[in-house]
Amino acid sequence: PNIKSMVEAIDALTTEKTVQMYERFGVFTRAELESRAEIKYENYSKALNIEARTMIDMASKQLIPAVIKYTKTLADTVIAVQAAGANSDVQVELLNDVSTLLKEAEEALKVLITSTNKAGAMEEGKEQAFYYHDVILPAMENLRTPIDKLEMMVDKEAWPMPSYGDLMF
Repeated sequence: PNIKSMVEAIDALTTEKTVQMYERFGVFTRAELESRAEIKYENYSKALNIEARTMIDMASKQLIPAVIKYTKTLADTVIAVQAAGANSDVQVELLNDVSTLLKEAEEALKVLITSTNKAGAMEEGKEQAFYYHDVILPAMENLRTPIDKLEMMVDKEAWPMPSYGDLMF
């Protein structure tokens, strides 16, 4: 089988064929395999919960405020260039692009917060793990997409953490 994610693979621990093999060789009982599966679901949920909450914290307290501050700088630049009588099309376009991505990031952040709170209220186990896999992971990706684009647009001095380039070189 081509199982594309860890959380989907956990069920393989408790299939009838797997249980029979482990019991035949005296390695694990059915109850032990079921317990291991449950622990794996809980560990997966806890790890993703930590990642999602860290992402929420970083976006809320560092990234979005930095982009907001940068948009003010861009707006001031647009006003200054226009006051000087020069063409400000490039600055206006950049300001509009950054503002659009900022709006996308803010909307994605709200979805991630709501989804993560819902996941945290669920009972631990398989259903919660699949919720993290099917809902939280895509919500995290939806937040990361505009943030990654913003990182490439926002002035390096205004970006609150090391860029990919800083980390690699």
